[in-house]
Amino acid sequence: MSNNMKRYKYNILRVLLTILLLPYILIKSNKYFKSFKDFCYTYPKFGRYEGNNEYYKQIPTDTNTLEYHYWDLKKMNIKINSFQKNELVEFSLETKKGTISCLKAQVNNSNKWAIGLHGWTEDKYLALRLVRHYYENGYNILTFDAYAHGKSYGKFTDIGYSSIEMIDEIINFISKENEVKSIGLIGNSMGASTSVFYSQTGKYKNKINWVISDCGFSNIKLQYRYYIQNNLFKKPWWLISLGFIKKFSKITKTNQNKYNLLKLMKLNSTTPILFVHGKGDSFISYEMSLDLYNYKIKKETSILSDLWTPDGSKHVYLISDYHKEYLERTLVFSKSNN
Repeated sequence: MSNNMKRYKYNILRVLLTILLLPYILIKSNKYFKSFKDFCYTYPKFGRYEGNNEYYKQIPTDTNTLEYHYWDLKKMNIKINSFQKNELVEFSLETKKGTISCLKAQVNNSNKWAIGLHGWTEDKYLALRLVRHYYENGYNILTFDAYAHGKSYGKFTDIGYSSIEMIDEIINFISKENEVKSIGLIGNSMGASTSVFYSQTGKYKNKINWVISDCGFSNIKLQYRYYIQNNLFKKPWWLISLGFIKKFSKITKTNQNKYNLLKLMKLNSTTPILFVHGKGDSFISYEMSLDLYNYKIKKETSILSDLWTPDGSKHVYLISDYHKEYLERTLVFSKSNN
């Protein structure tokens, strides 16, 4: 693990200070957890963002629509001829857990699939920015509303953990309905981490030919601590976040301690993964992708995976800031692993 990310783990000094300051830390942690919980869960699953923020006022009246996708492209300054309504099919995949809301666009006689996974607070239409170039290069594409996002089932997001079961259902569906030669996953932020997580734990992980992980986190616990200290509260994480993972696990009914991609990388590393992450990302440190890559290549008998961490580029904006190179790198990697 990189030295910078080690700052977000307990060491002997932090353990001793935590013991000495325990009453203070417990009080502060209870107070800050409420604020952090509200931050994580206060977003519309479907519909208009509320509030006086000028940014929210610019968002289209209805999210989770093709118009929302067009607005997103304009906001990110991505100049492409994107999907038209007649190219896309929106459909619901009914499962025992509930409805998974999906989009697909198919190419005649193609047996290659690229599944796009959106980030936290986004939806299946915003994930289209990740897969348009695959569609133009002969891939069938599918995007879906992640767990507790958009029109899909789920009340409280667990930042992609429960989307693993959704991908199981999606791969089962497309495999029954179509002749499938290859399947790839491309995701940004939460979707990036879910993609890697699926390649490690998914029911059909052996059917995944490649993964593109764009600015994902390596460990949800460390990501919470990183964001708390550097963005949200600007205070040392160990002073104000004791017990956060346990509390989130209780709310989401999932064991968030298991959402540790670094640990799982030691057990499963057969799927080629391209990690891309701008060094200017302050939401998720690019060193998380660097750590994942370094763990990955240690386990590969031959170097199948790759890493691209260019200068600058804030969170999820790599596809905009380095647009031509982004498309070229991701396509070349995918084609070489079909």
